[in-house]
Amino acid sequence: MDAPQKLAFVVQSNRLQGLMWQALLKSQKLAVILEPAKGDLADCISQIASAGLTLPDVIVLDAEAAELNPYEFCRWCRATFPKMQVFLTRCRQLHVSDTERRWAKQQGATDFLSGFDRDTLMSSATENVKRILTNLDYPFLNEKALLTVLLNIRRQLSTTQSASPMQVKRPDPTPKEGILPGLSLAARPSASVEPQPAAEAVTPDPLNDIDWVTSGLRALGSGKARKAAKESFTPPPPAVKSSALPKPADKKLADGTTVRRYRGVVY
Repeated sequence: MDAPQKLAFVVQSNRLQGLMWQALLKSQKLAVILEPAKGDLADCISQIASAGLTLPDVIVLDAEAAELNPYEFCRWCRATFPKMQVFLTRCRQLHVSDTERRWAKQQGATDFLSGFDRDTLMSSATENVKRILTNLDYPFLNEKALLTVLLNIRRQLSTTQSASPMQVKRPDPTPKEGILPGLSLAARPSASVEPQPAAEAVTPDPLNDIDWVTSGLRALGSGKARKAAKESFTPPPPAVKSSALPKPADKKLADGTTVRRYRGVVY
């Protein structure tokens, strides 16, 4: 007759770590329940026991959870439910020293395990699962199922990393509609704009400064401003006195015909 399925509670403040623990333990035929790291875990266990429901055989508890004291829970659990095994974990500081592990065991924890890191995922996950199964007297480690889950996790992490490259946030040089006010003929749609690599030092170009352009367009809204802008951008031709203009020169030919010249043109 098969042994009853073991029940594991996974309490992790980091959701990704919790999902990884869930997938790894499920690969070894454990029933896994994810519990939030914000509630009163001792009260939750007490209510389960009072209701006569199945208590967890193992609890994978995040020692870095902000709203609970892991060592206090370990002491309470050892005094109230001595057969329940508690494995402390952490992911911010991956290395767990021997001193920390001994202290955790003195407080009632079964072991203190390091969290999962991308670079050491295979080795740390295999070692952690082996330690849990050994303390649960599990018959053997299903290496094929564990390897399948680990490869799937690595593939998903790689896909997530490649799908979200680091992007430099750059100001959008055009309004949301893609058209500058008053420049409908010269405007270009912004749909085909490609991101440009970030430059170390960019000298601002006032001709491409949209604030400068739009402020100039607003100034052209009134007639006086329009007239002033026309005079400033289109200078009038130089004033020349009429007396300074060349006068037509009349010259009589031998046959008596009068020839008029004006700037070299013969009429």
